[in-house]
Amino acid sequence: MRLTAALPAALVALLAAVAGCTPAGGTSATAPRSGTSTQAAQGTQAAQSTQANQNTQATQAAQPTQEAVPGRGAAAETARHGPGDPMPPVSGRPLEPGSGLRLLVTGEGEVFRLDVDSRVRTRVRGLPYGERTWAFTAGSRELVMSTPDDADAGGRLFLLTGDRARPLGGTALFAFAAADGKGVWTLQRVRADECRLRPLDFRGRERGRALRVACSRAPAQDTPQGLLSFAEQERALLLDRATGQEVFAEQRVHAVTRDLVLVSKGSQPDPALVEPEAARRTPLPAPDTEGTPSTAEVSPDGRRIALWFADPAWPGPRQYLDVQVLDLGTRTWTRLPSMPVPASIKSTSMAWTRDGRLVLAGDFVTTGKVMPAEFDYASFVVAWRPGESLLSLRRLDLPPHHRARLSP
Repeated sequence: MRLTAALPAALVALLAAVAGCTPAGGTSATAPRSGTSTQAAQGTQAAQSTQANQNTQATQAAQPTQEAVPGRGAAAETARHGPGDPMPPVSGRPLEPGSGLRLLVTGEGEVFRLDVDSRVRTRVRGLPYGERTWAFTAGSRELVMSTPDDADAGGRLFLLTGDRARPLGGTALFAFAAADGKGVWTLQRVRADECRLRPLDFRGRERGRALRVACSRAPAQDTPQGLLSFAEQERALLLDRATGQEVFAEQRVHAVTRDLVLVSKGSQPDPALVEPEAARRTPLPAPDTEGTPSTAEVSPDGRRIALWFADPAWPGPRQYLDVQVLDLGTRTWTRLPSMPVPASIKSTSMAWTRDGRLVLAGDFVTTGKVMPAEFDYASFVVAWRPGESLLSLRRLDLPPHHRARLSP
């Protein structure tokens, strides 16, 4: 049985996004930065090193310019942009030295750490050769999922310690971080549409009772209020970790804090905050955006939620990205400076640093063209602290079809 036939469509889409492929029956709208392929940012690429050469490499990457991409300055435009209108590229000031930012870069080829300030790359050793890789963070630990071209049997999960990777928990169809940061959940097939969801610590030992779940109903995220499943079309579920029983349901769930759930209905930006225990729903003002709400990240202090409003075809291959931050105290939205911008959505990641900066890393269009060419894309790391009127930018030298994410 094929993986895509047994897992929920939303989980297949998530796997496709991180692995750089298109779900069965779907189409990819991500414009690559270079090369001739039009698949997503972590799609195929010839392996760039041999298995024997696994010694740590600390090489200086090419010196990219620190000039801001031509675009808007401190006074961000508020005009709306239609799919056929030119769109100014991301802009801001150069990222200052001493940012302390580090990125983990995955794809098909070598996996490496990139120190943004020094531009030094350090190769991660111990991973399979020639497989697609994607990464996630659990607490302060980083993990990499390595998947062969034929992913029906699943992939292998690895825990990173410095520049070394060691196997964790055997093969799995999927894996994600435990909400408490002390371990991971791995999804393994038992038979047909029957799967087992195992909670593991960082030594690969079970830290609780495994759940039997339908592969087509498998959770994809652990939250402070339970396991989040996108199993049903147009319906997201929160499940009890101990029993797997449904405890909350909504058409779309974007973020979950200890007390609140950020939700919306349909493709329109009509967000609301729900308090499940009090059965209270508070509508929020709709942000001024042309995008559909999707990816969200809660700040470390729990006070803010950064939410993507995106469109994968604006009009295509150009994509629309708008990041807005919800202050949970004032219930107001703040649009990041320079937004919205044309970007490659599947190749772009977003995360908060421990000191409260929001960091995006990925491929952005450097021109205002409605139909950008491959050479119009460049990789950037973008940082912003609430209250700042400008983004801080630095251009990155990354291999084609790789994806960078913030290291804790």
